[in-house]
Amino acid sequence: MKIYYYKSAHGNFGDDLNAWIWDALLPGFFDDNENVRVSGIGTIITSAMPPAKKWYVFSSGVGYGYPPANFGDSSWETLCVRGPLSAEILGLPKDKFITDGAALLNTLTEFKPLSEAERKGVIFVPHHHALVTGQWEKVCQQAGVEFVNPQSDAKTVIQKIRNAKLVLADAMHAAIIADAMRVPWVPLITSSQINTFKWLDWTQTINLPYRPTVLGSSSLREYLRDKSLCIYGEKYFLPDSDVEFAIKYFKKQRELKNKKWWGRYQDVTQLVSHRIPNKGVKVVEDVFNLNLNDRFIDNASRILVNAKSQSGFLSENDKFNSNLDRLLNGIDRLSKCK
Repeated sequence: MKIYYYKSAHGNFGDDLNAWIWDALLPGFFDDNENVRVSGIGTIITSAMPPAKKWYVFSSGVGYGYPPANFGDSSWETLCVRGPLSAEILGLPKDKFITDGAALLNTLTEFKPLSEAERKGVIFVPHHHALVTGQWEKVCQQAGVEFVNPQSDAKTVIQKIRNAKLVLADAMHAAIIADAMRVPWVPLITSSQINTFKWLDWTQTINLPYRPTVLGSSSLREYLRDKSLCIYGEKYFLPDSDVEFAIKYFKKQRELKNKKWWGRYQDVTQLVSHRIPNKGVKVVEDVFNLNLNDRFIDNASRILVNAKSQSGFLSENDKFNSNLDRLLNGIDRLSKCK
């Protein structure tokens, strides 16, 4: 039985933790048999999933595209999905969602939550896409907040979260892991690419609202990229959205992107609206040694300073522990599937 998860070319801690958490939970259980697969932590239930004779779904989520064409037939067993929005899209009953599987980090000795007295400092964990054109390390330096690179080793990032007093989270798994470590977290938005559907899918499982603070862009190139996202279908942030609207928007976008012409359209519009302007600005900055980002850095820094003064969100202990017990029961069921 082999774990399936998304592997970013540059690394992303929320996905990369799949490489070792399952062996820690079920030592010696998994192998490289690709005939039997387990979909792990992440937004990975899509048509890109590889074929297998048997699939087990455990705490995975929906957020992009359609599931495999044969999803739900006898070759699939869904132990649980991440949240109610994933369950709705997949046509599953309500008892089939629990919460994101990263909550299971709480059960590992290496990541045992620390007392408040043992924790210190405020950290900011951006979405890995924010590193492409952003200047978030400079924003953090100006705001007096520790910048944590989401492409760093997963255990290093998790320990940073575990030891913080407050986590400012653009990356959803920064908030999920902070909640698992019982560390307050503040949801932030660096761009319209942050996926409201995914965040609601998780926050609904811990009975908390999703009310993110919009940071805006940290550079001119990031600003231009953000404004182009809606043109080529990468805008996922839905301000003040409720669950019903998020589901409707997801279905509408999914249907649009399944059109035969969409791939070509996306390639052309992304080239014209993002890649060429982005390259042009970078060339101008480099050739003329210009700094076009100070205004963006100053503005984002002011908002980040305000964000670090917030008390943050944290799920109720009873709700968190109830979800954790259900996940552990699911792990026990998975252990009997081999």
